Order: sequence, then C-alpha cells, then structure tokens
Amino acid sequence: MYKVTEQFTSKSQVALEAWKSVVNASFDGMGKLAALNLHTARAVAKQGAENFKALSEVRDMAGLKALQKPMAIAAVSQSVAFSRRAYHISNESSSAVVQVLGSQLSQAGRGAVGVLQEAKKHTPPGVTFAVSSGKAMVSSLTSALGKMGQIAKPAAAVSATPAVKMIAKTA
Repeated sequence: MYKVTEQFTSKSQVALEAWKSVVNASFDGMGKLAALNLHTARAVAKQGAENFKALSEVRDMAGLKALQKPMAIAAVSQSVAFSRRAYHISNESSSAVVQVLGSQLSQAGRGAVGVLQEAKKHTPPGVTFAVSSGKAMVSSLTSALGKMGQIAKPAAAVSATPAVKMIAKTA
C-alpha cells in the first residue's frame, strides 16, 4: 500500500514553494512600483521647483506664454515615461505569476492521474469504473487548461502589442 501521508507532505511542500514563488514575484513587482513612484515623485518635485522658479522670473504675458509649451511637454513626457515603466513592471510580474501557476496546474494534473492510477491498483474490481471516470475527468480538465493556455498566450501578445507600439510612438 502507498503512503498517503508522505505523498500529501511532498505535494504540500511543492505547493508551498510555488506559493513562495508567487509571493516573491508579487513583492518584487510591488518593490519596483514603489521605487518607480519614489523616483517619479522626486522628478516631479524637482520639475515643479524649476517651473516655479521660471514662473517667478516671468514679468509679462509673452514670457508666460513662452513657458507654457515647454512645461506642458515636460509634464506629458514624465507621465508617458511613468506609464511605460509601470506597464512593463506589471507585465513582468504578471508573467512570472502566470508561469508559476501554469506549471503548478500541469503538475497537479499529472499528480492527480498518478494518484488515481495508484488507487486503482489497490481498489476492489467494482470501484474501477469510478477511478476510470475520475481519470477521464482529470485528463479532459488538463486538456482544457492546456488549450486555454494556448489561446491566452497569443491573445495576451496581441493585446499587448498595440499598447507597446503606442507607448513607443509617444517616446
């Protein structure tokens, strides 16, 4: 007879490692976003001080009008740079999480089939129908998840491509 507790323990350890990977990827992304926010706040404060100094030196409407366009261009470029970097950070983080979860799902499907095969060896003949039904269900679920993954990857690439092109045009 196979040892259920050992299998449960090993599966739990694998799941815990996967959970750690997801948490680490999430924290890494949050750390990068926090650093980006801090950097952007410093840049905005510096730009604001420079703008205030330039505005305080203006003595007429022509000088004010001359400052308007460069200030607007600087603000828009900072905004686009922030958006681009935030998009890349979130994309990296979500890709890492999807990769970990995808591998976990495929391992879980293989593990469930293995457990069902092992259980089939140790069951009375009347229960084999239930085991084969469960095995068929797991294999169809694994197939469906694989097809969803194949569909999702091109869809994500297609949806990300216009955004990347748009951001590249504005840079």
